Parts: sequence; structure tokens; C-alpha cells
Amino acid sequence: MRNLLLFILILFAGKASATHNRAGEITYQQIGDLKIRVTVTTYTKASSTAADRDSLLVEWGDGTSQIVQRFNGNGDLLPNDTKVNYYIAEHTYPARTSYTISMTDPNRNGGIINVNPPASENVPFHIQTTFTFLSSQFQGYNNGPILLQPPIDFGCVGQRFEHNPNAKEIDGDSLSYKLIVPLQSVGTNVPNYTYPDQVNPGPLNKISLDAIKGDFVWESPQKAGEYNIAIQIDEYRNGKLINTMIRDMQILILECDNRPPKITTIDEICVIAGQSVSFNVHAEDPDIGLNQKVKLTALGAPLTLDNSPATFQAPTQFVNPPVDGTFTWNTLCEHIAGQYYSVVFKAEDNLLDTNGLSALKTVRIKVVGPAPEEPSTQVISGDIKLLWKSPYTCDNVPNQFFRGFTIWRKNSSNPFQPDTCTPGLLGRGYVKIAGNQKSIEGDNYVFLDTTVERGRTYCYRILAEFAKLSPGGNPFNVVESLASAEVCTQLSKDVPLITNVDVVKTDPAGEIQVRWSKPKYPDLDTIKYPGPYTYKVLRSEGLSGDFVVEIPGAVFTSGTFAGANDTMFLDNTGINTVVSPYSYKIAFYTGSPEILYGISSSASSVFLQIISSDRKNILSWFEAVPWENLSYTVFRFNDISGVFDSIAKVSAPSYIDQPLENLKSYCYKIRASGSYGLPDIPSPLINFSQENCGTPIDTVPPCAPVLAITNPCNSADPTDPQTEFVNKLSWTDPEITCPGVSDVATFNIYYQANPKDSFILVGIVNKGEALMFLHSTPDGIAGCYVVTALDSLGNESLASNKVCVDNCPSYTLPNTFTPNGDGQNDVFKPYPYRFVASVDFKVFNRWGEVVFQTTSRDLNWEGKNNNGKELADGTYHYICRVFEIRQGGVLPNPTALTGYIEIIR
Repeated sequence: MRNLLLFILILFAGKASATHNRAGEITYQQIGDLKIRVTVTTYTKASSTAADRDSLLVEWGDGTSQIVQRFNGNGDLLPNDTKVNYYIAEHTYPARTSYTISMTDPNRNGGIINVNPPASENVPFHIQTTFTFLSSQFQGYNNGPILLQPPIDFGCVGQRFEHNPNAKEIDGDSLSYKLIVPLQSVGTNVPNYTYPDQVNPGPLNKISLDAIKGDFVWESPQKAGEYNIAIQIDEYRNGKLINTMIRDMQILILECDNRPPKITTIDEICVIAGQSVSFNVHAEDPDIGLNQKVKLTALGAPLTLDNSPATFQAPTQFVNPPVDGTFTWNTLCEHIAGQYYSVVFKAEDNLLDTNGLSALKTVRIKVVGPAPEEPSTQVISGDIKLLWKSPYTCDNVPNQFFRGFTIWRKNSSNPFQPDTCTPGLLGRGYVKIAGNQKSIEGDNYVFLDTTVERGRTYCYRILAEFAKLSPGGNPFNVVESLASAEVCTQLSKDVPLITNVDVVKTDPAGEIQVRWSKPKYPDLDTIKYPGPYTYKVLRSEGLSGDFVVEIPGAVFTSGTFAGANDTMFLDNTGINTVVSPYSYKIAFYTGSPEILYGISSSASSVFLQIISSDRKNILSWFEAVPWENLSYTVFRFNDISGVFDSIAKVSAPSYIDQPLENLKSYCYKIRASGSYGLPDIPSPLINFSQENCGTPIDTVPPCAPVLAITNPCNSADPTDPQTEFVNKLSWTDPEITCPGVSDVATFNIYYQANPKDSFILVGIVNKGEALMFLHSTPDGIAGCYVVTALDSLGNESLASNKVCVDNCPSYTLPNTFTPNGDGQNDVFKPYPYRFVASVDFKVFNRWGEVVFQTTSRDLNWEGKNNNGKELADGTYHYICRVFEIRQGGVLPNPTALTGYIEIIR
């Protein structure tokens, strides 16, 4: 009851003064599996004492709300008639999903020239933050960014204005920034909004917002006054949007003969953890004749760290320019992050009594993990043992932030120059073969690679991995270190290496040429393993090389190693090269009786597949070989010359041949060019695929239309009962928007009533008719739609963009009625409403007691209390929660209606 009375008093105070809110945002911290701590921060007009809020109503986004008391007493006074207020509360949610926390206050401050001029004080001030509960056991907690830069700032007419919210993100997630229209309620823009550069627009009056850094720049404002902008800050984890915060901020542009200072320093720097960052920041003021002084300050996440925070040494007061400061940061391993840290330097002059003009400079700093050191290799029984120095510099970082090492391998060397700003090995040609490695032997970490093949050269690099841990002990937001130096090893070539598996005849009785290189002396110890020496060719169908069998007659024997030169075999023993690739191995025997010394790696033929489509053939091919194919040449049969012509050279195993003639057959083969990268093996290795043919045919549907929907929600008078609520769907013609599309016959219209439902077909429109469709349901206009296009062969396009519309409930209450029995305005009831299922309507007297309540949407209150007794004339407060008919069913409006009722008899 006490909280309710406080709320009523707040609302009465709001009625007494209509100028209040300047700026604010909602931040949060997750403190439990489904529990958060929220801070609502508002910046208000300090002189509006009658409208001061010692508590605010916070809507939690789950259908509940709470009156939250101000945390910082009466608020903290700031310059320029401004006060900052903090309202802190905790809330536990019922389920793991996304929620929108919001706060709506009746009034902004007056005089904002780009919000509903000249009556901005009549526009509600609304801020909101949407966040998602992740699977905390696996994905970790989700904490929102903290904004370090206050949202009240100053500028001069004609002079460049700069601002940065300076977001600090503690989870290692990435942030992006964009400008939006400020809000007056959930999902509703303020009326009559104008972006600042459209007030007295011109070629010099421009605004921009850096999506990565968050720098807002307004070039040459043209009109003095107060402006509001809203910056939406989106937070991503692993590429998925998990939070959206809206900061509503105010800019005061003054008529002043002043220019902002200028800052000179670096733009960004990348540093290895454990090293120090140090750079100079220089500020000057161009208005030398005005004898202005300048103060240089810094804000940013590195300056707020608990462990080894950065420092900025500069005069703490206004001093005569130029002014210099030194930023210093002794970085630690726990500072390693996948994202850049931001530090915003601010140079402010003292021309104005309250706040002078300022210039900002955002410097980005990235702290990367050091590279593992001193890698080396040892060959042990045909395997490769990889070693590197222990301990690793960051092996003792707190909270298990260091997760271990990953091992990366390449079949040849890539001696690239490391870039400190680009850790990891993405795009370098290395393949990850192991993770979470921490085994130690003596002074080294070790890893044994048992997946190597004789005669090959292998090159290795090592990365360290860092990650925060979820409450369940699972890593998230993994960060990779700089790569170690490269170390390479060539294994002994003491067994044959296959060099060619070349299809020379495509036929059910086909032929494949197989070639191999003999073992290398002295890798093969011919004293220990004397002759005779024998090769046996083994074969299996398919690419894998599993289940090989010896080919009858494919046996080659020499009494001496020097004479073991029969290294070629034409396989024409009943293989069908039309339908399948084939894989081969070479078994190598020594001595008499013969003993199996070793078997080569498997190598397959190149196998070409073709998918035909409208006026094109899509070629793809596959092989499994121990060497590296570096390029492929595509050949197509020429009907006139009778030979295959080269039509393309590609590096990836795919090619699209177009434009072609439909219903005509085209035949192809592929030539692969590869190499072992070994000095004693010929290069390139040339191998042809089988021949294959494809016939283009129109199986391609039209491209998808682009759908748009209009309805009367934005224009209809809620008091007009004649308004027919219906969705008007219209869409683009694929024959106009997509070049080359000329065969569209009909359009299918699909409707989805509820997100959990499937789309159903609700209409078909022929191509010759207007590209328009009207639709509604007994429950209104809520639902989602897509449109597809079909050609004359029945090929159906992908769905258009999905457009969802919702009912637009309207429920408005008067503020007075006269229950005197004269037949005029005797009952209190809403104006004509729409899409409302029920309400929870309560009326309170001046002491906060409920005197009347109902759930009927028509209300029909006769001015009597719950016992049927007439109430005295006067002012009563009401709270009305409206339950609306929405796309997802009957849902409560997140914002309750509140106001006053005058009973006049």
C-alpha cells in the first residue's frame, strides 16, 4: 500500500510540472541463472522539483512491473541544471527467453526542438533494453554493456560536435552502434521527430555514427537549442544478437563564438599481453585569442580494470594549451580479448560557464595472447612428436582463462609474417588436428601426431586458446593467441608414393593409369632389407581406399633395388569408370620369401558429377589423394572439332558452365594439377577425371517477390466504427526486378496465424491480375505472410520476405464523468476501442485504497464503490492493465494506463 501511495503521489507531482527528463538508459547484470540486477539511469532537469521522481515504475517484460526507489538519495547534481538518478532493482524471470525491460515517464523536458516541437514536454520519455537469457551452463552469463560517457553534451552553432557513449563490455562480446528514432513507449517512436541534421538542413549540416567505434559526429549544427538522439547498441556473441540497449541522450547547441579543441594521438594499437602500452595525447585550442584553457581527460574500460588498470597522467585542471597527457597500461594475460578495448580522450575548453566545447578521440587497443615459443619436432617410429617451450607465459592466468593449445598442420610451408592485430591462423592453409593440449614432458609441452604418412613433409604451428567459463565450466567467447613459429619435418621415403591415378578411358570397361615412385635410398636400408623387391597394386571402389584387394596380374618384381623401376600399371581389369571412382595403394615387399615392408597411402581418381539446371551445368568433382591439388582445368567437348577444349581454370573443385542451351547435351572432363612439394617427386602431377555429360533443363523457379503490407492501423480513427481492418498485401513482379526472368504464371499467398503454426495457402493470384491481395481473420489482422511466384512448369520460388503484422489495439479513457442521473455522461466507459479482450481496471482514492474494480472492457462504472455506495465528488486515480488480442494470443500491454478521473455530480 505504501508503494502504491508513493506512485500516486509521483503521478500527481508529474501533473504539476511537465518538463523533466533529458536522457537515460537501462543497464543490467546477470546475477543468477534467471536473475538480473537492473540499473535505470535518468538525467533530469534539476529545477523541475515538482516532477522529481523518488521512484519509477519498471516494466520487466514478463507481464510484471515494480516500483523501484531511487538508489542515490535525492540524485546527484551536475552542471547545466541537470541531475543524475539511479534506480536499482533485482528480478527473477520465469523462463529462459528474451525480455524487454522498459521505463516510461510521462514527460520529457520542454524545448527540445527535434521532438514534437514546440511541445516536447507532452511526449513521454521511454528507455528500454532487450536481453536474452542464454544457457548459462554452456554459454555463460549475459551482462549488458556499461556506458561510461554521460549522455548530456554541448556544442556550438557551426562547429563540429563529437560524442561517444564509451561502452564497456565485460563478457568479451562484440558491440555495434546505430542511430534510431527515440521512443515514447515499447516499439513506438516519438511523434514529429527530426534527425538533427534535418533542422536547417544543408551541405555542411551532416551527422554520422561509426558502427564499430560508436563515434557520433555532427558537422556544423545550424540552429541553437536542445536536441535528443537515440543510439541503439547491439551486442553479439558468436555472431548472434543477444542484447539491444537504447540510450536516449541530449545535445545542447549554443550560440557561441568558439571552436572545439583538437586532439592528436594514435588511432589504434595491438600489443602482446605482458607488454606495456604507452603513448602521448596532445591537445591544442584553435581560439588562441580568446585565452581559453583546456582540460584533457580519459574514459575507457582499461582505466576501470580491477587488476593492473591503465593510467592517464595529465593536468587535472584547466590549463593553458597546448596540453599533453600520457596513457600507460601494463597489460596482463587476463586482459587478452577478442575485441578491442576503447579509450575515449576528451579535450574541453572553458569558454562557457557550465561546459565548454570539447573534442573526442577514440583509441582502440587490442591485447593478444603471446605465441607459444621454441617449437621443434622429433620423428619417433614413423610418427612426429611436436615439442614447444614450457611453461607458457600465460599458463598461470587466473580463473582458468587459459584453456590449452591447439595444433595446426599443413602439408607444405607457409612462412607468413605474423600480424599482431590478427591472431590465429584463419586463411593460412593450416588445418586444426588437435585441441586442448597441455601435456608436459620435462621442459616442453608435447603432442604426438600419429596421422602422418611416410615420405611427406609436414609443417606445424601452435596456438594458445583463452576463454571465459560458464557456471557449468564450459568455455565461451574463445580467443586465439598469435601463432608460433613454423616447424617442418619430412618423413623418410622408404615406401612407394602414388603419383598418378589418371582416367584414360571412360567406359563400363574403363581404364585408369596408375603410377608411383620407388622408395628412396638410403631411407630404405637395402642391407637390412635385401631383395628381391616386389610391388603389388591394390584397388578398392570409391574414394576411401578401404577394403582394397590385390589386382590379379598387377605384380612387379626385381632382384635388385636398382632394377625395381616398374612403377606404372594400366588398370583395364573390368572397372566401370562411368559410375564410380577407384582408389589404389601400392604394397611393397622385400626378401625371399617376401615380407611386407610397407603400404603406400591411398590415392583415388578424380570423379566428376554434374547437376543440370536452367541454361547451365553445375560441375563438382571429388578426389582423395596424398598430394595437394593446386588447380583444376575444365574441358568441354567441342562438337565441331571433335576434341575437348579448355574452358576454365579454377582452384576450387567446382565450376558453373553458363549460359548454355536448354535440352542440349554438353560433355566435360577435369584435369587436376598437384604436387607433393618434395624435391625428388616430379611436379606438377597431372590426372584426368572420367568424362561426364549434362543436359540443361529449366528446373529453376522465379526469384522471390518482395512483399509489403499496409492496413488502417496507422491512419484509422479509433472512434470510427465503420473502419474495416484488413491487410492489403502487395509485392514486386520478379519479371521486372530479376533480370532474365520471363516465365511467371501465378503467385501463392501464405498465412501464418501464430509463430508456432505452419503457413497455410490462403490465396492464388494470376500473373495478369493486380499484384495485390486483401486478407483478414475473425480475430483481426494479426499474422505473418509470405508470397511465392510459380512459373508455367510449376517451379515455385523461394518465399518472399516474411512480413508480420499485429493487431493495433486501441483503448483510451476519458478523465471525467457526471453520474447524476441526467442521462448524459452518467457512466465512466472507454472511448470506442478495438482488439481488446479484457482489462484489469482499479480505482483508488487519495489514500491509495481500491474503491472500485472490474475486468469488463466496457467498464460502465457508475461512480459507486465495490459495495454499491456512491462516491463523493473529487479526483480519483486509476490503473488499468489492458489485455490485447495479439498475434501470440491474448497478451497484457506491457505499459499500464494510469490517470485521474473527476467525478462531478
